[in-house]
Amino acid sequence: MSRPLAERKTRSESARTARREEILAAARTVFSRQGFRGTTIADIAEEAGIALGTIYLYFASKEDVFAALSEQFNQLIAHALTDVPTSASLDQAVRVRVGQVFEACAANRDLVRLVVLNTDPDSAATRRMRDANEKRALPMAEVITNAMGNGVVRKGDATIMTKLTVGAVSMTVYQAFVLNDGRDWEKYRDACGDMLVAYFTPLAGEAEETDTGSAPAERARSESAV
Repeated sequence: MSRPLAERKTRSESARTARREEILAAARTVFSRQGFRGTTIADIAEEAGIALGTIYLYFASKEDVFAALSEQFNQLIAHALTDVPTSASLDQAVRVRVGQVFEACAANRDLVRLVVLNTDPDSAATRRMRDANEKRALPMAEVITNAMGNGVVRKGDATIMTKLTVGAVSMTVYQAFVLNDGRDWEKYRDACGDMLVAYFTPLAGEAEETDTGSAPAERARSESAV
């Protein structure tokens, strides 16, 4: 491919990406104002200042637009859950993850309410998002499994523990940003962190087994391997 052709292709892709983001920003505004059911593709096109047919070059339906916004939200949460220093202790790792999730939600309150209140559990888009979420949970289950092997996390089924963790955080986010409209969200963050730290902390017998079975240096390394 010649250089001028490659440059034109890059500019075209950049322009397409920018237009897609403009449509999503407009949809976010209209959905937040009118609700999912009260919004039409025409409303989104008007908000974005584009022709109605242009939207269909990017999204097949209103449901696909909503699914893309939900994916944006899920990516925010996924990044918040994984962007943690590997040297963090159990307490730090849990609280940093929870804190970052709540900070992301606080900065995107309209998106939180939009996704939580308007998701149709039976739609094809929701099923796709559910499958994607399960794949995104795999790294967390792996982290829990490794920490469990090091004696940092209580023994249990890592997959179930991951689902319980995601469920606990999701429900607390719902309480803080939907039912309580974001008021005192820091208190909900701290309470969620306290709950998860208590849940993950090894039981007394497990801690004794780890202490007797590991050398002090190994134990010290394991405590920073969350």
